[in-house]
Amino acid sequence: MTTVVVEIERNEVLLPRIPHGRRLRVLISAQAVSPVRGSEPGLGWNLISRLAQWHDVTVLCSPNSHSADEQAYRDEIETYLAQRGPIPGLTFNFIKAPLLCLLFQYETGIRRRTVYYIGYNAWQRKVYQIASELHAQKPFDIIHHLNITGYREPGYLWKLSAPFVWGPVTGAADIPFSYFPLMGWGDRTFYAVRNMQNMIQKHANPRCRAAARTARHIWAVGKESMELINGTWGYSAENFIESGAVIRNDVMPRQFDGKRPLKLVWSGQHIGRKALPILLHALEKIKRDQEGLEASSPVNLTILGEGPETSRWKEIAQKLGVADQVQWAGQMSHEAALREVSQSDLLVHTSVQEGTPHVVLEALSLGVPVLCHNACGMSVAVNESCGVKIDMLSPEASISGFADAIQGFLSDPDKVQRMSAGAISRAKELSWDSKAWQISQQYWRIAGSSDAALSLNEGSVAFAGLSGPFVMDGISR
Repeated sequence: MTTVVVEIERNEVLLPRIPHGRRLRVLISAQAVSPVRGSEPGLGWNLISRLAQWHDVTVLCSPNSHSADEQAYRDEIETYLAQRGPIPGLTFNFIKAPLLCLLFQYETGIRRRTVYYIGYNAWQRKVYQIASELHAQKPFDIIHHLNITGYREPGYLWKLSAPFVWGPVTGAADIPFSYFPLMGWGDRTFYAVRNMQNMIQKHANPRCRAAARTARHIWAVGKESMELINGTWGYSAENFIESGAVIRNDVMPRQFDGKRPLKLVWSGQHIGRKALPILLHALEKIKRDQEGLEASSPVNLTILGEGPETSRWKEIAQKLGVADQVQWAGQMSHEAALREVSQSDLLVHTSVQEGTPHVVLEALSLGVPVLCHNACGMSVAVNESCGVKIDMLSPEASISGFADAIQGFLSDPDKVQRMSAGAISRAKELSWDSKAWQISQQYWRIAGSSDAALSLNEGSVAFAGLSGPFVMDGISR
C-alpha cells in the first residue's frame, strides 16, 4: 500500500492540567509507531506522543516496518526526536521481531492477507516476556494494548497484574456478499474467505474473549465492532474512531450557488472494497434523471489515487456514459491531494469495508462535507451536521442512495455551506488532542483518580499541539 503523509503545523489549543499532579505509569503495546507515516504507525505516534503530556508512558514497539529496511520505524522515531528534541515522559523499548514475524508479517501482498497474524502473534509473545520483566521491576498503573487494532490479536498483556485496557478495536466489519459483484475475482475470493474467518473467529477465539473479560475498558471502532464486543462477547465497549483530525484555523465554509457544476472528489486506493463503481453508477442515474430538464446543474468528479482496479473502473465509466464528467487525477503528493479535496464541494466515500479512513477526517478538517456509507468508522465520524450516510443494504440501494444524496445538494445549494460549517466543527471534536484526553480520563478513572478527572472546560492551560502524520487512506485489517 502506498501511504502519503504530511506533517501537521503546531496548533495552540486548550487542554486540561494534570489532575493533582498525578502522572500514571502506563505501559503501551503498539507494534507500529512512526512520526512520518499514517495508518497504524500514525495512530501509534499521534496518541502516545500526546498521552505523554499527562503520563509516564513506556512503549513496546517494533523497530521494523516489515519492509526491506529492518530498522525503518526506529530510524524514523530517532531522527524525529533528534530534530525536534525528546518528548518528556515518553520511553521507547524497541522489540526486535522474532523469526516467525519476519517470515509472515508483511505490510502488502496476498501473503500478508493469509498469514499476517501468525507473525503478529509471535511478536506479541515476545512483548509479553519483556513486559513481565518490566512490570516486576516497577509495576505499571495501566497497561494498554493499542495497536495493531484488529480484534483477532489482543496480545497477552491482559495477563499481567495491572488494570488492562484495549483499543481502539476494529476489523469486525464484513463485506455483504451482495456487494461482491462490484469487485474483481481476486478481491471476491479474499473477502469471501475473510467473511468466513470472521464468522469463526468472532465466536471461537477464547483468548479474545479472555482479553475482553479482563479489560477494564475497551474502545471499539464502529457499530460492527461494538456489536461484536457488546453482543457476541457480552462485554461493554465505548464507540471510538482510531483516526484523528487536525485543527485548521484558516478554513472557511464552502460556498455553492447551484450555478456552477457541483464538484465531487473521491480519494483512495483503487481496490475492490473501495467500491467506486457505486458512484459511477450513481452519476449515470443522475444523468438519466436530468434528461429533458433545462435547469440542471452538472456534476464533475475528480478521482484521486490509482491501483489494480483503475483500468476496469475507467471501462465502467466509459460504458455508463459518464467518462466526460470524470477526471482521473492519479497518484499525487499529499499536499496536492489536500488541495483537490479543499477545492471540492463534497467528498464521496463509497468504501464498503474500513476502519476509519483518514480521508474522511481530512475532508472534515478542510470544511468539505462527506457522503458515505453508514458503516464502519465512517458511521461514527460523520453525523447529520457534516454529511450524509447511506445504509449499506445492497448495491442497488447504495447507488440510489448516493444518487439521491447528490441530487439533494443540487436542489438545495445552501446545503453545501451548512454542512461545510458543520464539518469544521466536527473536525475539532475529533482531533487527536481530544482523543488523547479521552483516553487519559479513562486511565485516571481506572487507576482510582476519577475524582480528579476534569472536563475539557475545567482547569485548562495553553498547549502547543504535537505535530504528526495523517494519511489519506485507511488499511484493511
